[in-house]
Amino acid sequence: MKEDFKKIISGIKVFEDLTDEEKDILCGLLKSGTYHPSEIIYSEGEPGDSLDIITSGKVRICRMTVEGDYMTLSTAKAGEIFGIMSFIDASMHSATIIADEETHILVLRKTDFDGLLNSHPVIYGKIVRNLAVQLSSIVRNMNVQYMDMMHMMFRKSK
Repeated sequence: MKEDFKKIISGIKVFEDLTDEEKDILCGLLKSGTYHPSEIIYSEGEPGDSLDIITSGKVRICRMTVEGDYMTLSTAKAGEIFGIMSFIDASMHSATIIADEETHILVLRKTDFDGLLNSHPVIYGKIVRNLAVQLSSIVRNMNVQYMDMMHMMFRKSK
């Protein structure tokens, strides 16, 4: 099982610069979970306490509209992670995650990860740095989308 986890996390950008020994330590913290199509993995407003790695399947990242419907913001598939923001700042989830199909995930609990700060600070530092880089990329992409949207709205208003 640990070797399967190690193979999976080796393909995840956030963990790519960990040594084999560091990956072994991290794998000891991971738990697995399975979700069926349309099953909610977690809901907007729930406490954030994990970083989730999709090993197979696909999820929708949604927000609730005023009318009570889910609006899909994006999707994530095998090899991608979700829950980064609430994992880093321990805030409430800002979105609802719904399995789009049979989905298997690996879960890194925040409390387990925080334990690495004292026991294995180098592993902790590498992962935090890589999470920051991934978040920067997400924010940069959102800024481009925002500017594109503003440009479209400004042009239409002329």
